[in-house]
Amino acid sequence: MKPLRKQGIIIFSILALVLAACGGGTAEETVEATSETVVETLDSPAVTTASSVKTGVGVTAEPCPEAVGGVPTGADPTKGCIYLGMLNDYTGPYAAVAPALETAQRAFWLWANTAGGIGEYSVAIVEGGDTSYNPQKHLEVYNSQRDKVAALAMSLGTPQTLFILDEMDKDSMVGAPMSWYSGWSYKSVDKGLVVEFGSAYCADGMNALDWALASLPVDIKTIGIMGFAGDYGNDWAAGIQVAAAKNGIEVAWEYLPPTLEFDVAQAVGLMVTKPVDAYFPAVGPTQMAQVAGGAFQQGLTPIAMMAAPSYNDAFVKEGFPLKALFESGAMYSMAWVAPYEADTTAHQTMRATLAQMGVESASSFLVAGWSSQYHLKGVLEAAYKGGDLTREGIRRAAANVYVESDGMMQTRELGQNRADNDSYINIPDGSIASGARLLAPSYVGPTAESYDWTSGPCA
Repeated sequence: MKPLRKQGIIIFSILALVLAACGGGTAEETVEATSETVVETLDSPAVTTASSVKTGVGVTAEPCPEAVGGVPTGADPTKGCIYLGMLNDYTGPYAAVAPALETAQRAFWLWANTAGGIGEYSVAIVEGGDTSYNPQKHLEVYNSQRDKVAALAMSLGTPQTLFILDEMDKDSMVGAPMSWYSGWSYKSVDKGLVVEFGSAYCADGMNALDWALASLPVDIKTIGIMGFAGDYGNDWAAGIQVAAAKNGIEVAWEYLPPTLEFDVAQAVGLMVTKPVDAYFPAVGPTQMAQVAGGAFQQGLTPIAMMAAPSYNDAFVKEGFPLKALFESGAMYSMAWVAPYEADTTAHQTMRATLAQMGVESASSFLVAGWSSQYHLKGVLEAAYKGGDLTREGIRRAAANVYVESDGMMQTRELGQNRADNDSYINIPDGSIASGARLLAPSYVGPTAESYDWTSGPCA
């Protein structure tokens, strides 16, 4: 893969394609810290700083590099380094948005390092590896990084992350997903390795239907569901099915093929032959634009409640051929966190950091990248305070630590075996930099409110 430095020179020119298309060692070492004693074990969510810190793979006494791929790390040259891996998609279906995800994650650690890092350590993300959104290639990239990093800053994709989970288990490799599968909240699925953040697709599906029924001046009696099987489509569809049953709504059709087998013509054909009052797509941005445009050409503009990965701010930029459709009042999008402009400490910090880096975009994919690192930061802080920055120590911390995000998300206890159920609901709006105007923050509808989230993942 070409280094991010070469991509970074024109990194947001790469983002504009959406418009056109739609050093760690293995030795153990000890580092002196500031406090005298450990008063609680690492298995408690509230630990105090240990007198010494045990380290292992991916943690070095030597400082982090000043930059990776041409992007500064903000690392303190007097501190050691915690290295994180990155499994990204540079040539697959999410190639157009991969630079935004990566830029925001590197920006997060630039800010975190400048603010003090993780105790006596700064953090650096290694050069990203291209998985092409393919499970086998995901494993290949993981294998190329597993002996170099202490944890993963990003593992993009639900089936891809599930495919490498057994190897992560062998390595005690904790990672932040770029995925909102409800299973990440349950140890029976993720083995306590996936540091989830934000609302689950399943909860978003429930909330999407409940909110539409309660808030829109449309009599919704029949709906259609489309998405990617084996990916976020199944989890999303499961939530919608629960809400439909609770509300007495007819699901006229489901179209849930595997990602690479999604046929736009077939999806549009269903909308034409079996018209519905609203449809619920969980696809990629390219497919979303093609499906919405194809239906519009057939004279159909049903309500669309889009899962978060389906929407891109490019849809409402000047010159995009479907701008008027996406701003027509028939299209809505779900999100796991408030959009770029939100007034929280975290959002303010994110905007200031990206501005200092010369980033002018306000894409939701920047918010996704930034928000994904907050809980991982909390896990590393807990492991450091507990005196164990080995992978096993990081894994123990991830099992029960309280994590927060400066108001971007609710304070959460990891390892609680319960998915988050609050969603953010937006309407496309080209007059706003992010292209998304927030309508309902932290919305929890009656279906998600009454659902038994201790029962396990939805799909």
